[in-house]
Amino acid sequence: MTLKSASHKLPLVDSIHDSYAQIAAGLLDGLSGLCLLDAAMQTRGESGALTGAAAAAWLDRLGWPEQAELSPVATSLSRGQWATAMPLADSAGQLLGVLCAQQARPGLPPNPTAYAQDIQRRLRPLLDCVHRELATTPVSRSRLHSLTERTAELEWLFDMTTRSRAASGEPCVLKALINESVQRLGAGYGALWVPDKRVLIERSSGTTAGESLRATWEGTRQHLLTWVQRQKRPLLVNGGARSPGQVGRAKMLCSPMLKRGGQVAGVLAFFNPNEAADFSQRHVFVARHLGRQAMSLLETQFDLMTGLYTRDGLDQAYAQVCGVEGDADRSVLYIDVDHMHVVNELHGFEVGNEVIARIADLLAPPLLPEGCLAARIAADRFAIVLPGADTRNSAEIADELRHTVSRLPIGPAGSAVELSISCGVATLVAMPQGLDRAIAAAELACKTAKTRGRDRTERYSADDNSMMRRHRDAIAVGDLRTALRDDRLVLFAQRIAPLRNPGLPGGYEILLRMRGDDGQALPPGPLIEAATRYQLLPTIDRWVSQRALQMLAPYARMLGSRGISMSINVSGQSIGDSSFVGHLAQQLKEARLPGDCVNIEITEQAAVTNFAKANQMIRALINLGCSIALDDFGTGANTLIYLKNLQVSRVKIDGGFVRDAASNRSSRAAVRAIVELATEMSIDTVAEYVETAEIAADMRSLGVDYAQGHAFGEPEPLDALLTTLDADESRRLHRLFLET
Repeated sequence: MTLKSASHKLPLVDSIHDSYAQIAAGLLDGLSGLCLLDAAMQTRGESGALTGAAAAAWLDRLGWPEQAELSPVATSLSRGQWATAMPLADSAGQLLGVLCAQQARPGLPPNPTAYAQDIQRRLRPLLDCVHRELATTPVSRSRLHSLTERTAELEWLFDMTTRSRAASGEPCVLKALINESVQRLGAGYGALWVPDKRVLIERSSGTTAGESLRATWEGTRQHLLTWVQRQKRPLLVNGGARSPGQVGRAKMLCSPMLKRGGQVAGVLAFFNPNEAADFSQRHVFVARHLGRQAMSLLETQFDLMTGLYTRDGLDQAYAQVCGVEGDADRSVLYIDVDHMHVVNELHGFEVGNEVIARIADLLAPPLLPEGCLAARIAADRFAIVLPGADTRNSAEIADELRHTVSRLPIGPAGSAVELSISCGVATLVAMPQGLDRAIAAAELACKTAKTRGRDRTERYSADDNSMMRRHRDAIAVGDLRTALRDDRLVLFAQRIAPLRNPGLPGGYEILLRMRGDDGQALPPGPLIEAATRYQLLPTIDRWVSQRALQMLAPYARMLGSRGISMSINVSGQSIGDSSFVGHLAQQLKEARLPGDCVNIEITEQAAVTNFAKANQMIRALINLGCSIALDDFGTGANTLIYLKNLQVSRVKIDGGFVRDAASNRSSRAAVRAIVELATEMSIDTVAEYVETAEIAADMRSLGVDYAQGHAFGEPEPLDALLTTLDADESRRLHRLFLET
């Protein structure tokens, strides 16, 4: 027998388990029906021949549940079927429910009351279980209701937080947050106020009480802010608080908006009329989270030190302005503080922070026009969107700023800080990505101002060669970063062939290429030039060395058996990077290549410019099992002197000498001198840019050991080369096996 819940009532799990019917059947022979009624005689579960409606009708005729004392009773339902009702009460005697059991019984019981008591005794284990269920149901139901409410709040908060974070770069996200919060909390009025960021967002529910509640906010907001700044906890007032200005009674809930350091930056407040429902602790919980979420959004839009917009915040503010004022053209002013690193070194970072804060204070009316949008976009750099597209007027504003900054009194009188700023101005055209383009153009103009002496203002011009070079560099650096991100860089290799002893294995120089939009591999010359100026070469060096060693590792045995060396270029910028050797050491350890397989090439100029660091790095690389080559050798003034002090095993003679050695006596003499000195020092020589067989023969006659150039092979993809070399080695070993 299975006890089933009534379809229109509470789920069975709230009253009695299905297994109880099975227990009853085991305790009472002849059981033909079972049902459970609550205190209101409503069916909570039934099974078999006995229905809850029939049992409730029978008990109603007996006067249940109004009669004062409830005892088990039994009655005949039909011939041979008896029903027994057993009440269940709480400790105070209040009826919780009734369990009714129907039993098939031949004949009449001699005493119905004694019969009912006997049935109750037999079913006592079941009655105890059901009693516990019913006794805990009201408490459980209350807890379930509370948990359901809290779960709904948490789900809403999670959904709202997720949507806010996803839209953190969208305009009006804070307004949307306040709108939803007012609706969710059932408030008549809500406000978010952060004074130092000049942020005030208000929202009324649209009721007639809205204006009165707004007046209450206006009269109390400074006091509320002061209170939460002192207490750093929410304020809940349900007693109809009256503002100091006696503007009327209202219920209020205020939560502090905390910065990361714990300081109170503002207040989030909700108001309701005095006759409305009270704010609860559940509302306090929600308001706390809303305050944290709003502050998190604000911190992505506003710089914590200056109160100016961040770069993302500037995008949002500009989008909102365009939405209100239309797509009028404007201009952008870009500011870079001159010699900021000197200020930090001489006066300390506290004074440096004061410089940034004082300059930020100037980026507002009256020095700047109404409606400007100022942002701190980097440590000592600012960008301002100015109304009006006339860059001449914007340049005049920039000049006035420069003069004001130069007169700022910062630092002790005896060691006052001398300040200046460089400024760039560009037109902001209302178009897709117009702000990004204008900031980039203004930045180029600012960098030109720095190049031309600092403490000056330059306007962006497409006719200015230096600006155009910086513009091309910026594009090239962007392309390089995109290529790194999208894995569009590829490695090629070019043959380094023996000249004097053809039996030597020679080697290859690993070269970098970038795949264009059409999939073709292109030399990255312009990108490398831009990367050099923007100090990005260490990033490229790490990528090349890591990728090259990963590709070589599977062929370690073949490279070792054939004695082939692979040359990897390292830039001068990595020579000064103390972590690069550690990075390379880890990659070499993982690759497990044989000794002398890896040759590191550094240019002579880089080695001479950073001689001490270069020497230190060379020794470290030799200890790792690498050999060292000096590239572009022969171009320095003291080339031969430095060669004696560097532990290199190979020099690569600059192609400028190699190409015209046959026709230029000076070039020929230079090649001969390099070869003679290198031979005395047991250093191999490599001629670069050997494009023809005639040049190769000439280099051989001068005693050069190796040659590299188109005469010995074009650069080819490294992966294809390694596959070919491995196949050649397999064929060579196969021939040896057949010969033996």
